[in-house]
Amino acid sequence: MTIARKSPLLLLALCAVLLVGVGGVAWPWLDDWFSESERNGLPRQNVDIAALQAELEREAQAAEIEKAEKARIEAEERKRQADARASAEAEAARRAAERDAAAAAEADARAAAAATEGDKPDAEPEPEAAEEVPVVVETVEGQQVNPNISGALGEVSARRINGWVICKAEREAAMFIEVEINDRGAYDVKADKREEHKTLGVIWRFSIEKPEELQDTEPHVVRAFVVRRDQHGRTELSGSPRTRTIGSYPRGKLEEATPEKGISGYAWDPDDSKKPVKLIVRIDGDQVAELQADGKNEELLKRKIAPVDTCAFKLDWPASLDDGLEHTVQIFAVDLQHGSEHEIDGSPRVVSNRGGVANQPPVGRFEIANKVVLAGWSYDPDAGQGSNDVEIWIDNELFITIAANCRHDNLRNSKQTPDPYHGFVTTTPGSLLDGKSHTIRVYGLNSPHGPKVELGGSPRTYRMEENSDPMGGFWHADEKMLRGWAADPDLGTVACDLEVYIDGKLWQKMKADRREEWLIGTGYAPNPEHGFAIVPPEWVKDGENHEVKIYAVNHPEGPPRLLGTRTIGVSSIFPGFWTGDKLIDTRIDRGLYVSNVSPWFDAFHKGVKAGDVLLEYEGITAGQAEEKDATGKVTKPGTMTQDFKVWLNTNKKAGDIVRFKFWRDGETYEADIKMGKLSGE
Repeated sequence: MTIARKSPLLLLALCAVLLVGVGGVAWPWLDDWFSESERNGLPRQNVDIAALQAELEREAQAAEIEKAEKARIEAEERKRQADARASAEAEAARRAAERDAAAAAEADARAAAAATEGDKPDAEPEPEAAEEVPVVVETVEGQQVNPNISGALGEVSARRINGWVICKAEREAAMFIEVEINDRGAYDVKADKREEHKTLGVIWRFSIEKPEELQDTEPHVVRAFVVRRDQHGRTELSGSPRTRTIGSYPRGKLEEATPEKGISGYAWDPDDSKKPVKLIVRIDGDQVAELQADGKNEELLKRKIAPVDTCAFKLDWPASLDDGLEHTVQIFAVDLQHGSEHEIDGSPRVVSNRGGVANQPPVGRFEIANKVVLAGWSYDPDAGQGSNDVEIWIDNELFITIAANCRHDNLRNSKQTPDPYHGFVTTTPGSLLDGKSHTIRVYGLNSPHGPKVELGGSPRTYRMEENSDPMGGFWHADEKMLRGWAADPDLGTVACDLEVYIDGKLWQKMKADRREEWLIGTGYAPNPEHGFAIVPPEWVKDGENHEVKIYAVNHPEGPPRLLGTRTIGVSSIFPGFWTGDKLIDTRIDRGLYVSNVSPWFDAFHKGVKAGDVLLEYEGITAGQAEEKDATGKVTKPGTMTQDFKVWLNTNKKAGDIVRFKFWRDGETYEADIKMGKLSGE
């Protein structure tokens, strides 16, 4: 205060200095602020401080919103990852359940198959004991299966279609049967007859009496599915699909044909097994007798060879032909409905010097009948490398006689003939393309003389198809390669599509376009580019067994054709022939029946034939059942078909030589046969 009074000039000087200092510091900031206001269109003199604060608040709110959105996205990502893990775990559990179900399916299916064994027309199928109900897995793409329901298709005849079903999850659940005939829906019925089965518990039976579609003599394919209306999916019954020809041809077998023992065997007609069938006996092509197959042979019914035991026949050898020379005996059964003749199994039989030993009549097979070609092969050993002729008959009228001299490379691979030039192929005549059913028969003509012989696969009933089914085969499978062929007549030379399923899942789609030389001349396809050689995925090399199914896609529409089912990881030692426990020749009561012989293995070339009976393998008697004591302990191992397979795969390897003893027409013979390997079985 004193300084201010005494020195006013000094005070003013100090204020000036202070003002200059503060202004030097604040002015750059104020100048920047006002310049920013001008750039935003605000005059310096009108700055709105409230608006500035509001803008700052909005920027803060936007930052908060952005932070919240980022947190939401991160939370959703964490949830998505958690859902993906849960889905993967559920899928793994589902696959594990499927594997468990598939593992039980084979053993369980035997119980369902036993329920329909023999397809007896006068009795409903009886389910056999099983720990669980069979789980049938349908692998056709797009079809959903309900694994909780299953069952078996029983009788399929003009009288009825029946069977049984079961739901292992809910035994009292309502189940319905969807029946398709020739790929068209025909019936939808409820399984309404409840039954307490002694081992399976509650099962439900169904029956469709006198199905209208089966009252003719046409061939029909019947499929049956079980469904629950309150659940998704359906399951095809065991024993389905069933191909049924109501007008069946007579069956039987020529057993004896010698001057010493006469001519004998059995025959019956499935259309009416209780009515004796008429037989025509021809020797050297000339009819020598007519007789009825009405004799008694208890072994026929006891062994389940025939539905009755009163269908045997016996005829003494004609004295006029007891001259010690060679003669050919043939037996024909006359169809009860149509009066047509059908040569029975075991015929023809060539007897020479009173020995009753089969000579070498023409052999062959009628393989193809479709709207494009009729084809097959025939060979007469008496002709050497020359060809023999074949006759093709349509509805009991001769259509054509042609030489079996076309190239058929499959014969060269199988070595059934000395060279591949024994095939026959002819264009399907227009008379077969009228939409009606026709009977086609093919005969191999004897060279240089003798009675003609009906070829295997003949006769055939043919009706022109609007859409021909694909043909093909799936014959080899291992971890390195899947081999086979497929062709669709509707596609001509174009390769058909394939679908490959592994463990019930579609793995890959591709075309059957690999060149296979053996297809030349077979009539299966107009060109050889219809094979396939598929390399399986690497993951099948995990040491586990994997089921492989290959389907040929039907063009332009229709159900796919299953070419075959193989199991990767399994290779069986194979003797070259298949056996069955059931003997169909009443002249012998022990051994295993040889049902078929593969021409690709050594047994065929050692003379083993279908119809022979295996008596011994390496000194072990074949065809003996397993014996057990009172406690159930095995006292003597069995030697039935399954036991024989186990013995081979336990004691032998590919390339080993095994000595076998066989029976044929009252004579025995031995053969040393080289073992082979059958992959994918």
